[in-house]
Amino acid sequence: MNPKLHPTLLRPTLFSVALICVQVALTQPLQAEPAADAVNHYRTGYELLQSKDFRNAAIELEQAVQIDSTYGDAHYALGMAHASLQDFDKSAMSLEAALRQGTSREELAQRIPRLLGDLYFKAALKSRKQRRYGEAIERFGNSLTYRPGNAQAHFSIGTCHLQLRQPDKAQAAFEAAIKADAKYKWPYVSLGNIHRRAGEFRLARSMYEKAISLDGEFADAFEGLAHVQIASEDLAGAVATLQRAVAINADYAEGFVLIGTALNQLGRHGEAIDPLQQATRLEAKNADAHYRLSEAHLGIGGFRAAVQAGKRAVNLRREFHAAQVVLADAHYKLGEVDEARRYYTAAVSDSRFKDYCQHQLDEIDRPQEGGQ
Repeated sequence: MNPKLHPTLLRPTLFSVALICVQVALTQPLQAEPAADAVNHYRTGYELLQSKDFRNAAIELEQAVQIDSTYGDAHYALGMAHASLQDFDKSAMSLEAALRQGTSREELAQRIPRLLGDLYFKAALKSRKQRRYGEAIERFGNSLTYRPGNAQAHFSIGTCHLQLRQPDKAQAAFEAAIKADAKYKWPYVSLGNIHRRAGEFRLARSMYEKAISLDGEFADAFEGLAHVQIASEDLAGAVATLQRAVAINADYAEGFVLIGTALNQLGRHGEAIDPLQQATRLEAKNADAHYRLSEAHLGIGGFRAAVQAGKRAVNLRREFHAAQVVLADAHYKLGEVDEARRYYTAAVSDSRFKDYCQHQLDEIDRPQEGGQ
């Protein structure tokens, strides 16, 4: 779930708008005249900002605020320089100082909360990418201090809680995201996943269906709904749902695997072959796809093809006992008893298949009628 966010943060126009504000501030009378040396560093820093020499601009502006820590406009400009250098923490500190000290023009001060919300959000995304989830949660929270209606921030907090295995906190964050923006589709799928894993299939279905109502081509929502249908033993419904998902996203390999799996369970093995072959074309190293394809071939009596697909599956995943059982069955049907014995023996340690494999091994070892 990669969550597939497209936040608008610090657009290219943001710096240019802020720079115009700084330029205007230079021409305005200040509420309290800053020290002359501070003004000189500020003007030099502004010129460097204008020429996009952000690093040297930051150096000059740092000197300005060191000389006069109450110089709000210099703090503001320093925040813009740090933002352009992708140093979001320092940028936020400077803008918060500007907000505390005040700026020479009211419109600059009015822009600061939104800028801070964006900066903390950007810093939080960076922390999340680095897998520092606790830090990311704190920074998303800081962002919400300045932009309380940001549904993406609430949603992102939820994704971090999931990474920390805190589903209850994640659920609360996703619900807050929906409260902030009921048309934001992503938290519905995430809530659906939480309910599904808890066995709350009715609630999960309602969440997925709400997401689909917001975006009729939302493949993730169709996938979640299909998992609910499979868990509820509505296999035919799951096949129909997944066919819609792969029609939306033709590269959705797992969707083809699930279609094939459901068709196998319905006994429609011949229909399962095409979607499973498509899955193996999309993901040649998908062991489940090869296993389910082997199962489908076995179901229609294509024993040699079942062996070929089964061998790919067991070569891709160690101790893949389910695939070993199918592979053993295919070899047994072909009369290749030594190979069948080998794979039944490999799978007999798995409690799911122990009784069946032992029965098959006994059958192989039973003396044949007319034998010596």
